[in-house]
Amino acid sequence: MGEGTIGKSGFTREMKGLVIPSVLQMLVANSFSLVNMLMVTSLGDGAVAVTAAVGRISFILSMILTAVYGMTAYMTQYHGKQQHTLMRATFGFMLLTGICISLLAFVVVWIWKEPILSLFIKDIEILQLGIQYLTIMAFVFLISAIRDAYAQALGSIGKVKITLYVGLCAMAINITLDYGLIYGKLGLPNLGVAGAAWGTLIASGTSLLFLFVFIYSKSYYLNIRFQELFSLPLILRKQVVKTITPLVFHEGMWSIGNMLYAVAFGSLSIAALTTFQLANTLQGYFMMGIHGFAYAAKVMIGQKLGQDKQEQALDYARRFTRISVITGIIVSVVMMMVSPFVSFIFPYLSGEVHASLGNILLLQAVTMTAFFLNNVWIVGMFRAGGDNLFTMSMILITTWAIALPAVFVGAYVLRLPPEWVYALFLCEEMSKAFIGYKRYRSQKWMRNLIKNVPETPSSALSL
Repeated sequence: MGEGTIGKSGFTREMKGLVIPSVLQMLVANSFSLVNMLMVTSLGDGAVAVTAAVGRISFILSMILTAVYGMTAYMTQYHGKQQHTLMRATFGFMLLTGICISLLAFVVVWIWKEPILSLFIKDIEILQLGIQYLTIMAFVFLISAIRDAYAQALGSIGKVKITLYVGLCAMAINITLDYGLIYGKLGLPNLGVAGAAWGTLIASGTSLLFLFVFIYSKSYYLNIRFQELFSLPLILRKQVVKTITPLVFHEGMWSIGNMLYAVAFGSLSIAALTTFQLANTLQGYFMMGIHGFAYAAKVMIGQKLGQDKQEQALDYARRFTRISVITGIIVSVVMMMVSPFVSFIFPYLSGEVHASLGNILLLQAVTMTAFFLNNVWIVGMFRAGGDNLFTMSMILITTWAIALPAVFVGAYVLRLPPEWVYALFLCEEMSKAFIGYKRYRSQKWMRNLIKNVPETPSSALSL
């Protein structure tokens, strides 16, 4: 009994140390998005639709990069075994890969801005606003890829406080610049929706600079040198690539699916696309807590798997699952209580948006526990064990075989109201929770990724 109590106490202490900074970091990130949205909504439905369309494009890149950052599963397990040379070498390979992908995305978006945006927006005037906005945001893609690689790597070894502090500074800068550049305040030019893009670009660049100064001035864990970008041995690169390739496909297909959801809502009306964007932004706010638990699950379970402590990893998995159910129910109740009042936050939007948004928030509340479980299982546990081939198959079924066809039939064929189309969209999460539960119970995701890896790299091989 004493050992169990100590184990539970140790679990809770370690979990709090990871969850609290991570939740605060998510609070900063989501406040960033919410404040941006609040400022842009005063410009009308069209401005929100522009940010929604560009947001879906950037979401694809961020999800593909998130898949690349799946290499942090190795970093977590190396850190758990104190193999820091291999941990740094893996980070170098991850950073180099992320930079190459973001450069490719920049070129694609720069060349085909108008055709891409026209998938979402048919109104010529609003489309021109979107092109102006996306032209600026394309540079944010490059900066964010580098910044997020460092942030994800620090998070994978439990060092999240610095990214929280950097995020707070970036949020303060972004809010100030948004206010000045969107409305022409503080002696700055009135740029409208483009001002929001400029604010994001400057804040992102500043946050990357802050991160670099801290890491390299203090020689803090990931202060890698240029040659370390190429120091992961070829045999280990092949192993890492084999592990993350299904994850890249998973995140890529899922994010493209999410873009197509937005296309479907845009086909209904600008108001429907605006509603979809606001609902996603608000949902992110309500889901902050579970992202923290998913992050903690990935770190804590990943370290136990790397140490070959399978029983303890399974015990942690069960505890995180129970936490997800309890918090999901609590958040559902809170959402139901506040949903009638949320539309008052956006007084400048149309009555059509207000009516649909309240109903969609109720739908989100009903399915929130499924969202919570999916995050902890897929992003936390399955990713800790490198179970990416399974999650790729799951996405192909739940997104592409179930939810997307249903949404497109609802939007293009039946021309249903936005609320009903959103209900069809939620079929993805419900089916994902069913399949995810069976995988969680099977314990097939519990794998030690570094069991046969030597202590240090034998050579630094080029790409």
